[in-house]
Formats: sequence, structure tokens, C-alpha cells
Amino acid sequence: MAAERRVPVERALTLRRFSRAFFPEPLDASEMAEFYSDALSICRGTDLVRRMSNHLVAASEDAFYFKGVIYGNRGTGKSTEIVRLLAAPEIRAKFVSIVVDAVTDLNPRSFTVVDVLLVAIANLIDACEAKCRDLGRAFHEAGTMHQDLQQALAPFFPALQAKVQDTVTKGGSVEGSFFGLAKASVRIEGQRRTDVLQKKESLSELGRALDSYIAAIKVHLPEYEFVVVGENFDREQISRDRLADTFIEFGGLFRDLQLHLLFTLPVPFVNAHRSALPFRRQNQYPIYDIPVCTAVHATDPDGCKSLRLLVEKRADPALFDDAAIDLMIRASGGDLSWLFSILVLSAERARYRNEDFPETPARILFDDAERVVLEQLSMFRNEMGVDPDDPDDAPWPDKRAKLRAIYEEAPDADVPSSVLYHLLRRRAVLYFNGRGRYGVHPMAVEILREQLDGRDETFHYRGGGLDSIPPAPKK
Repeated sequence: MAAERRVPVERALTLRRFSRAFFPEPLDASEMAEFYSDALSICRGTDLVRRMSNHLVAASEDAFYFKGVIYGNRGTGKSTEIVRLLAAPEIRAKFVSIVVDAVTDLNPRSFTVVDVLLVAIANLIDACEAKCRDLGRAFHEAGTMHQDLQQALAPFFPALQAKVQDTVTKGGSVEGSFFGLAKASVRIEGQRRTDVLQKKESLSELGRALDSYIAAIKVHLPEYEFVVVGENFDREQISRDRLADTFIEFGGLFRDLQLHLLFTLPVPFVNAHRSALPFRRQNQYPIYDIPVCTAVHATDPDGCKSLRLLVEKRADPALFDDAAIDLMIRASGGDLSWLFSILVLSAERARYRNEDFPETPARILFDDAERVVLEQLSMFRNEMGVDPDDPDDAPWPDKRAKLRAIYEEAPDADVPSSVLYHLLRRRAVLYFNGRGRYGVHPMAVEILREQLDGRDETFHYRGGGLDSIPPAPKK
């Protein structure tokens, strides 16, 4: 999961506490009862956690390995749904979970399938030791497993062997040396190993070795099974090439691995490679955006209500005016991470205003929210430009044409393309349930409105932008 927080979530009763109430990380299992709102799940109508839980338990009972993927845009709450899944009583009673985070455990720019497997098996050994300790059982084989695994991984991390030997010569332990150095190498270094494309035979041997370690671990915990959760493999800094090499080129390693698996992957990647992925089609779980606007660009009352209920779980409603919260919800486009950021920034601005002018209300007014939203719009506009570090990025005119096509519901607007892929990653395009409808984020609609309305005779603004804020004057 995400890195450990220093402070717990706390309901905001003053403007100063918004940063504690809307911390931008998933809730812990211990916080679910107080701060989780099922309004979003009800709005989506997919019963996601129940489905995943039932499928995982059924796989165990039917003696096969669950291979699943959960996919959705940033800010839809995937990590929170995974926390809920792993905290479910029927899962806790039968499974031990092992997390591999693509951002904190791996180098997002350069990882390979070997890195993923190394971190997974190292974390599996650690999880087994911890579980045995909790149950009062001995687990003495960890040292031997570390030594054996070092040999299995030697073809992929040749430079590490000399480092390990040097550490052992100075009195360090093999297992501590190898895994400490290997995991640090995975996170930090680049181009550090031989070409895995030339090591397919060794990879097959590695897969068989991992299965033997898994079997040995299971002897100590016969009543449990193990599920590896791969988080944040859908982050924007991870290229499609990294994903394709890991989950398609070497997907057979995951398919054959004697572990249950649940990974997060980007929406367009799953859509483009669904049949080639090592995850069963019935175990591919979309998690949709919460709509703030309908297909005809009117306010979506159900979506906005569900987001407001979520906000009120974490903050006293007396701390914001109705018009302000309506604007902040609309401006977020249903992206929870963005909504939380707008709330915190608006509360900060409202607090400074109240401190400077104590006669004004100590709550978020429309003007406070408007200033923050306009600043966010300016930042969003800049983000829509071309990324110079991404050779596959599309020029802005192509992105604008795709946004317009989706906004106007052109017949081929929802056909996947590289441009649509970038817009989904950057949250300019949203994805809703029902018929799998695409929509344009209100911030992106506002940019279309600025650039085309009144300038292009064929374009007509139909709503769906920041309608409570007057349009920017034409330059």
C-alpha cells in the first residue's frame, strides 16, 4: 500500500484541521468504520469488494489460483477498495497478503518482471515470518531460502554478487546483505542487470524456484493462502513498454505462479491487451469515475450527492457554504485525490482570510473556493501540453480534437487511441459505468469553452464546465 502515514485521519471541526481530514492516502483498515462512505459504491452500483472477495474465496475452495486486475482512473478509490477487500473477515481468516508497490518498491521507469518477482518473494518470506511469530510458530528456514534465492537471481543481478561477498567478508549475513542490496538496487539503480530478453530460460528456472519456496512456506501456514497485491502499476510515470514487457512478454510467469494475484493497471492498457494479460477475464474489475455531470452535460445529482456525503464524513458541513462545496465537487470531476486537494487549499485560503479579517465567516465561502479552482484550472491547462520526456505524447491540437469529439459524442470518439490514452492518464477524460461512457472532465470542458466557444462557428458550449464561474474574457 501507500507509505505509512505519520498522523491518522481526523474529522475536521475547524478550518485548520482540513489537512488531517483529507490526507491524500487510502484509509487504513482501522479508519474505515468512521471515515469510509459507501455512497460511492452505491453510486457505482458494482458491489466491487463483494465480487472480488467471493471470487478470491471461490478460487481457494476450487483449488486454483486467483489472477485478477482492478483498473480505473487515478482518484477513483482503487487503493481504498483494496484495503476494504483485505480487511474483510472472510479474507483475513484465510489469506496472508503481500504488497508490491510499483512506486515505493520498484523503479517506475526501469523495473522488469524480475524486480517484481524479487520483491514479491522477499516480502512473502517476511510476511510468513511475521505470521508465524503472531501464531507462536517457528520459521527457521528463512536464511536458507535467502541463500537459495540469491543463486536463482544471480543471472539477473550479477553486480550484486560481488557486493554481497564483500559484505559477508566484513561479517554481514548473506540474507541481510543480498536482499537489502537487491531491493535497494531495484528501487534506485537503472540498467543494472543483463538483458532479460536473453534470459528466458533462466526466467523459467526462476519461476520454478519461486514455486518451490512458496511450497516450503505453505508447510508452516497450511491453513492460509497467499495473495500478492501489486499496487500503483497504473501510475503515469510507468510507460506502456514497462507494462507490456512485464505483463505480456513475461505474463506466463504470473499465470503459472502458485500465488493469488491482484494488480492495478491503467484503463487503456487493460482495454487494449485484455486477452493477452495473465488475468482471467471474469477477474478483471473496472472501478468507474463518479459522474458530476450527465451525458448531456447537466449536473448529475446522484454523483454529486455521493461525493458530498463523503466530504461530510470527514468535515463538519458548517465549515463550507453550499455554493462552495458544489463548486469544489464540480471542479474535481469526481477525482477524489483532486477533490481532497481543492478542499485543503480552499480551507487554507478561508483560514487566512478569517485571520486577516476576523469579522468574516470562519468557513469556506464561494470566493475562497473560486480562487483555488481558477488556480487549479491554470495548472491543469499547463498539464495538457506536451511532455518533453514522453516521445509518444500527442500535440495539444490532437488532444483538443479528441476532447471535443467526446464532448460532442462523435460516433468514433470512444475508439481507443494513443491520444485517448494520454487524456485518460491525465484525467482530462473520465470513464463511467453503465455502458462504459467516456466524459470530459469539467476543467477540460472549461478549456474547450475558452478556446472554441465564440471562436469556432461549428462549436457550441453545452454546459458541463465550471458553470458557476463566468467564462474567461476573450483575448
